[in-house]
Amino acid sequence: MDGSFILVFLEISVMIFIAAVVRSFISRYGFPLLVGEILAGILISPFAIGGYINQISGYDIFTINDFLLFLSEFSMILLIFASGLEHGISPLRKTGIWGFLGATLGAILPFTVATFVYYESFGIHEALFIGVSLGATSLAAAAAIIQELRIKSKGVDFLLSASALDDVVDLILLSIVIAIATSITGRFLINIFSLIAYFTISWLIILVTSVYIIPKIVNLAGDKYVYQLPFVLLFGLTTIMSILGFSPIISAFIAGVALAESYTAEKIRSITEVLLSVFGPIFFVVVGAQVNLLSINLQTFGFAIELTIIAILFKIIGVFPFAYITLKNFRAALSASIGMVPRGETGLVVASIGLANNFIDNNIFTGIVFMALFTTFVGSTIFKRIASWIID
Repeated sequence: MDGSFILVFLEISVMIFIAAVVRSFISRYGFPLLVGEILAGILISPFAIGGYINQISGYDIFTINDFLLFLSEFSMILLIFASGLEHGISPLRKTGIWGFLGATLGAILPFTVATFVYYESFGIHEALFIGVSLGATSLAAAAAIIQELRIKSKGVDFLLSASALDDVVDLILLSIVIAIATSITGRFLINIFSLIAYFTISWLIILVTSVYIIPKIVNLAGDKYVYQLPFVLLFGLTTIMSILGFSPIISAFIAGVALAESYTAEKIRSITEVLLSVFGPIFFVVVGAQVNLLSINLQTFGFAIELTIIAILFKIIGVFPFAYITLKNFRAALSASIGMVPRGETGLVVASIGLANNFIDNNIFTGIVFMALFTTFVGSTIFKRIASWIID
């Protein structure tokens, strides 16, 4: 076997161990476990302690490599899948139109404000990408805390359904922004309306079809393949939806929701929990490992703080009215709104697409990365401390 693979296995093992140590330490002070995982990633990254270990050992043990990113993607899909599996279709049924409106305004409001604030200083295309990165919600962050606390309530249903729908809304916004950025004719408005119709209708069809068909397939197979077939269905659906242009985040949630309706759901949850106990922390550790603290200067830091304030304030303003209408309780509505503050993986994905396609430069990218990190720290920490409100 190639020696480089051994180094990758060592890196992953050390990252998981350090994450467990930091999680154990910060849990004494009431911080969410995912905050410890992100801190562990920052500490052991190739830009911090990991880099010094590389220099001393003479080997590139700690690097951001393709295999690590692959496992990070698997970890994220597993987190979202577990969240959908835990709660099923009931959150979407219970919150209905208000969850959809909360997700929509919660994405569109920060997107609009950021675009308006930054289009003169950066340009319209750059401002649009900044706006999209601020519109997203990290379903993985909310799911991780809810999984950690094992809480269920109408407020949790609203938070999960709105967060899942938020990703669909932000995906549509991202598609629109890319269409605007790459359009060379005056017909892009027609393309925009076509994209909105395509993603909305496709998402609804896939959701309804999956909830109807997937449980029947699993029930028909019975207990014999209960630990194998669900993951074939999960990644099969993810492949199909990726080809159609959807994020794996959305397909993983739909697969979990669908499998929750099967009579073998409890057994599927048990194997998923085992996988999460090993692979669950990797996503947040890798997010932290990609943060280069040495690359930030006062200007970039100030820009990231501005983005963080816009992201937090206008997400809460957009979500809260509809959360309050649904829950009819101020504290529960505020808790659900704050639970949608983290941008996490979705904001980072948008930033990566913008950078890869030269729609934004490295300075804007760095600012967005730190915004995603700050909102995940702040939103997750506050939500963990007031999570009891959501079950009022």
